[in-house]
Amino acid sequence: MAQSQLAIQVPVEVLAPQLDLTDVLSRTAAIEELFKTAFIPTDRASQYFRWLDELRLLKQCGRVIGPRDVGKSRSSVHYREEDRKRVSCVKAWSNSSSKRLFSQILKDIHHAAPRGRRHDLRTRLASCLEPFGIELLLVDNADNLQREALVDLKQLHEESGVSIILIGGQDLDSSLQNFDLLTCFPTLFEFDRLDYEDFQKTLRTIELDLLALPQASNLSEGTLFELLAVSTQAQMGTLIKLLTKAVLHSLKKGHRKVDEAILHNIANRYGKRYVPPESRKKSELGEG
Repeated sequence: MAQSQLAIQVPVEVLAPQLDLTDVLSRTAAIEELFKTAFIPTDRASQYFRWLDELRLLKQCGRVIGPRDVGKSRSSVHYREEDRKRVSCVKAWSNSSSKRLFSQILKDIHHAAPRGRRHDLRTRLASCLEPFGIELLLVDNADNLQREALVDLKQLHEESGVSIILIGGQDLDSSLQNFDLLTCFPTLFEFDRLDYEDFQKTLRTIELDLLALPQASNLSEGTLFELLAVSTQAQMGTLIKLLTKAVLHSLKKGHRKVDEAILHNIANRYGKRYVPPESRKKSELGEG
């Protein structure tokens, strides 16, 4: 019987894979988790922490104002984690009332009775903060607070003596001024973008201490530094999001460092609005 051609075993040379896919996936998952959870120290954050220490000591209230994605929230959470027993940090929900906010704070400090009526919650909170050892309340997304909640926070400070810090954007200042409450939270910390030197140091910290890739990417130098500075506007949150994508794509493509071409492609597309082809053509014709 003639042997079937399909049964003939053709010798094939099997090449060893250049990269272990399991190792790559494991490493990228670890890096992605690090970017999500790790706190990256900056000079801006250190200044913020010293400012918080001072207000705690003086028992004064204040507000932290800055644009989105500059690191206000992550820095505030880190400060709380470093001194969990004496600092409470909560994030206000949209259109948050006093009742909802005070219930959040009571849960955060592990009070046994975090629910009740608005007046009861404020009275309960004012009477328990000192016995619980709480010296500072951080309220993130304070732009979301109703007028009632802002007024009640002022009264909470007067009744308890605990420093209260509101964290938000320009809308927070506008609300406080409209409600005649700006002087109740008088001390201001401007949490802005990183300056040139701080941004450069931060990139070195990320590359050496957080990523530790097999090859140096030199993120804080030359064209890569310029690309990151322009595309992120030195905003910490934007930098973390963009770099996470660039690192993961580079590793999955077999690179042992952050690839410049991949970073450039991601930076050019990140956060850009979609423009239909027709509109692009009209724009190009108009420019011509």
